[in-house]
Amino acid sequence: MEFTGYIEGYFGRTLTWPQRRGIIDQLARLGMNRYLYAPKEDPYHRVRWKESYPADWHDELSNLASHAARQGVTLVPALAPGLSYSYSSESDYAVLLAKFRSYLEMGITELALLMDDLPISLPPGSGDGLKSLGHSHGRLLRRLQDDLRSESPSIQIWFCPTVYSDHFVDGEVSECEYILDLAGEIPPDIPIFWTGNDVIPPTIDGQSMGRIADAFQNNIIIWENYYANDYCPSRLFIGPIIGRDLNTVNSLRGYMINPTGLYETDRLLLSVTRSFLDGRGEGRAAWEGAVEDFELHPYALAVAEYFWSPFTQVPEDFISPELMNAMEDFYDALIVKWQNPLRLEWFPYLYGFMLEAQYLLFDKASDHLWIDRHFPAVIAEKLKKD
Repeated sequence: MEFTGYIEGYFGRTLTWPQRRGIIDQLARLGMNRYLYAPKEDPYHRVRWKESYPADWHDELSNLASHAARQGVTLVPALAPGLSYSYSSESDYAVLLAKFRSYLEMGITELALLMDDLPISLPPGSGDGLKSLGHSHGRLLRRLQDDLRSESPSIQIWFCPTVYSDHFVDGEVSECEYILDLAGEIPPDIPIFWTGNDVIPPTIDGQSMGRIADAFQNNIIIWENYYANDYCPSRLFIGPIIGRDLNTVNSLRGYMINPTGLYETDRLLLSVTRSFLDGRGEGRAAWEGAVEDFELHPYALAVAEYFWSPFTQVPEDFISPELMNAMEDFYDALIVKWQNPLRLEWFPYLYGFMLEAQYLLFDKASDHLWIDRHFPAVIAEKLKKD
């Protein structure tokens, strides 16, 4: 597989520059090779894309790219102009091209254009000669590639389409107008990101990926949202990757995870991803081997399956009096005293587990004060009625 790595592409969090270097160091240790810089919370990346980045940001990104290159990792900066890009505006194109050219000046040779999470239709005022959004995106990519390669022949552009999952298509994805028009225009060496048959699909296999892979000659990078939690920030997923057929994944051009934005957690999740890509299996033993270096507390290991994946449910008796009796000092030992950087990131999730366990096990009818103390008023009133 040509591309494996990390996507900084989530809502709600950004990493610091030292943390980005740390993620790159972890990628290098694991033999993974790409870091996609695409933070939704970077205003100059998406909402204010027409504005130039500040000079100090250019210095930081240039240093990050150099650090990555020394580690054998390629930094891939992205722009997402679709919220306000006019396909008939030469001035908009000039701004976009200039921002991409600024990356070339740093020695960066791989770039990404992201057009995700937009209406699947041409915006008003797009001008004549453009028959669809897919057609427009394909033409834009071809023009960008031609102009950038006239200055740097080895430039590689990646693309995230507006339709990046079967979820956005009524019927077969291979019959979607956007996909057909994009496939007819896009240069054949530009890979596209795809999430599968849903934004966070339960499975990725030959059946779910076959038609889109055929449309783009397997030139697909899986944008894996398996560990993402920006859509459910009260939850955390840390278990092994399940439901993905490794043969299907290996037939494509790349596999990259878009995880949590929690630095230590994401370093751990990269190790788990490497275990999956190495074919070490989906079971508990393979997962424990992948996270061994992170020195998880025995209590964290005991409750890990509560945070396993978006698609697994723990048994009804998982939270039992026996479990909690065996972990009488759960709060003191794990939430208070566990000296591990993961504790700082996992505190709200571990505390939430403890709270839910107590709620399930204690006599709710006789202890309304406990409910009032731990839950917002509206929820507390509902819980007391139940």
